[in-house]
Amino acid sequence: MLPTGRSFHPFADPRGGGRTLTVHTYRPAAYTPESPILIVVHGRARNGADYRDYFVPESDRRGFLVVAPQFDEEQYPNPYAYNYGNMCDASGRILPRTEWLFPVLDAVFRDVHERVGSRRDRFCLFGHSAGSQLVHRLATFGWLDSIERAVAANAGSYTLPVHGEPFPFGLDGSPASDDDVRRLFTRPIIVQLGDGDVDPNDAHLPREPGAMRQGPYRFARGRHYFETARREAERLGVPLAWHLSIVPGVAHSGQNMAPHAARELFGGPGSGAPT
Repeated sequence: MLPTGRSFHPFADPRGGGRTLTVHTYRPAAYTPESPILIVVHGRARNGADYRDYFVPESDRRGFLVVAPQFDEEQYPNPYAYNYGNMCDASGRILPRTEWLFPVLDAVFRDVHERVGSRRDRFCLFGHSAGSQLVHRLATFGWLDSIERAVAANAGSYTLPVHGEPFPFGLDGSPASDDDVRRLFTRPIIVQLGDGDVDPNDAHLPREPGAMRQGPYRFARGRHYFETARREAERLGVPLAWHLSIVPGVAHSGQNMAPHAARELFGGPGSGAPT
């Protein structure tokens, strides 16, 4: 049972190894078993409670449950175990699928689903910055059927859906085939970018050669990612189901992106979601 308002609880990583997440939640007063569930994936600061709180005003307005799992740095060292979904080690070697991080989000959903007596079969997903890196790689390599829609906001770097660039910045060395990429392009993904996220000197901007080839700052990299997907979808002969959402006047701020993401996911003027 989750109480109304803010709460948190521990959750054992189902992959084992003694790892434990803290799951921060917010249950609005208007919550019902039919209410949507939003899983929010934090950035590199590993501040799950803050990311939960970014969505509290929209949760109260719209009635969705907020779930923000926190992946502490000590147990999920950055970026391999978190940003890259634990798909590879520091040498670039691809790890077995049983070690990948993506299914943990489904397990968190199933646990919360039971705690609140939800009748929703799927959840919405939002990731910002490092969390956006995790979300778009999940969409590429470990999509969960329990996801309804996913927002990847202001990622610092991307796994471009092309060969010719080694993982984690491209598909070379990964298990993805052209058919996998075709399926990726059919998924309900929103690439969300703040048009003020243009600082090329940001201390936390990824600077590996593969990241720098994507652009000088996050806004340019996100545009490049979406445009690359558009070209590849055309080459592979499939429509691109993704939506590009540019948020005016917002820089690298999960808090300022949150209300726009809620509108995209749950409807409202100017959104890509049904109203």
